[in-house]
Amino acid sequence: MNYLSIKFYNLLKKNFYLIFFLIYFFCAIIIFDDYGISIVEEFHRFSGFYWLNYVVNILNIDSTKNIVSDRLSSINGFTLPNPKDFPFYGVVFDLPLALFETILNIQNYKNIFLLRHFFNFLIFFISSIYFYKILNNRFKNNIIIFFGLLLYITSPRIFGHSFYNNKDIILLSFLTISMFYYFKTIDNFNFKNILLFSIFSALACSTRIVALFIPLSFLLFYLFSLLNKKNKKNQNLKVIVYVFFFIFFTILTWPFLWSNPIGNFIYAIKVFSDYSLPIEMLFNGNYVYSKLLPIKYIPMWILITTPILTLIFFLLAFLYKLKRFFFRYINIKEVSDYEDFWRGNNEKKDFYIFFNFLIVFLYLILSGVTLYTGWRQVFFLHFFLVYLSTYGINLLAIFCKNRKIRLTAYSFIFFLLISNIFDLIKFHPYQSLYFNSILSDRQKNLFEVDYWGISGLKFLKEVLHLEKNNKNKINIATAAFLPLERSLKLLDANDSDRINIVGQNYEDAKYIFDNNISEVNKFLNKKYDIPKNFNKISEFQIDNIVIYKIYKKSK
Repeated sequence: MNYLSIKFYNLLKKNFYLIFFLIYFFCAIIIFDDYGISIVEEFHRFSGFYWLNYVVNILNIDSTKNIVSDRLSSINGFTLPNPKDFPFYGVVFDLPLALFETILNIQNYKNIFLLRHFFNFLIFFISSIYFYKILNNRFKNNIIIFFGLLLYITSPRIFGHSFYNNKDIILLSFLTISMFYYFKTIDNFNFKNILLFSIFSALACSTRIVALFIPLSFLLFYLFSLLNKKNKKNQNLKVIVYVFFFIFFTILTWPFLWSNPIGNFIYAIKVFSDYSLPIEMLFNGNYVYSKLLPIKYIPMWILITTPILTLIFFLLAFLYKLKRFFFRYINIKEVSDYEDFWRGNNEKKDFYIFFNFLIVFLYLILSGVTLYTGWRQVFFLHFFLVYLSTYGINLLAIFCKNRKIRLTAYSFIFFLLISNIFDLIKFHPYQSLYFNSILSDRQKNLFEVDYWGISGLKFLKEVLHLEKNNKNKINIATAAFLPLERSLKLLDANDSDRINIVGQNYEDAKYIFDNNISEVNKFLNKKYDIPKNFNKISEFQIDNIVIYKIYKKSK
């Protein structure tokens, strides 16, 4: 190998992750405008302007009041309840995006939602950098770090949602960042790390209140550390600083709390614990009510939509940590070289992740919590799944003493990771509709697929192509619980003007869109039954999963 080759190799090795993240970001910039608009994006846009209007009026910013008020009044047509009646949703993402839209004076609807999609991805992209930093902090082994990072960003459902899910992916992102700063507090319990941890755990909590488990588990682990008789340091002041700034930043970033911080916070907890929309969802061939979900609902959704590689190593790590918990942590002796629940900082980090996952997961499946359309509302569990999966890969590396066996194992893992990337390409831009190979082709169609209506844009383009020689208005009905008119906003003006959405007025329609999504039990309720004078002319599938069907009226 000559001098230039060696220099290039060393340069590549030194800047590998910089190059990797640049490639990842560049690929995302190329594809981010391929994604359709989801069912909830207009709701969250309204919510952002609703609270921006609240803020500018409190701060008395006259130059912005009228602009914000006009934009607020122009948003309508919700499938979800009106945001005015549901003001307790966090607006960490929505309010800044409303402000950007106002400052940049964006008028074109397509550009408005592309801006939202870009920033949605950007926040997840930043979280992926922090996830790399977490793995680097914990494992040091570059191969394991790289595998873990790929697991984090190539899980198809997470990847797809990262472009438009401005609630669940944002929570996942802020949780990931907050976990990095929690790790930093373990390494160095100073005011800087505590302040940064408080900021990002507050951002997570004001995104979704379920993230309250972050400060609670932090305080619990601090109490655990006090059990160690060798721990002579009094860190109470720093813990008080964390609690103070967590509360401060939670209130600051959640305008709903401004008028009555304690009362409104308690009210938000009650609402998110008890409230449910009257929705029935297709789950394994049967319809289940959102308030009466079976215990297996979350575990099964995770099992069938998470890449198998992640599941295998997560299971290995989980069982290993469970064994250590029962055989060592519970049986701490009064006199021991180690009087903590962990041996050293790395074990504390691992145990913190394991403990949080176990407690939160058990709470979610045993408490009867209301969820909608899969496990997207608990996508933050993806962080714990992938971290523990990476830990499982690390265990494999430790157990494989023979170098050849270890390299063979690494090759197998890399092959499965390439399979993840292949799935990203195969499903693009519908990665959020991915099922793994645990399900048969028939079983994949026994679950809700495109609840968020991401395929609506493709459907409209397909109809426009079918009617390319027709200059008249095209009436389209929807045999689905979906505001298809939202997808019109991502079409050019000339194309959107050619289409008229008529809802369930099938008699007025020439075409019917059916993506098998409903809020009622379709076995009992005939609301979305296709009239007999319509014939199926097309069906869009990916990996034998039926995404939508097109019906056309008979002549």
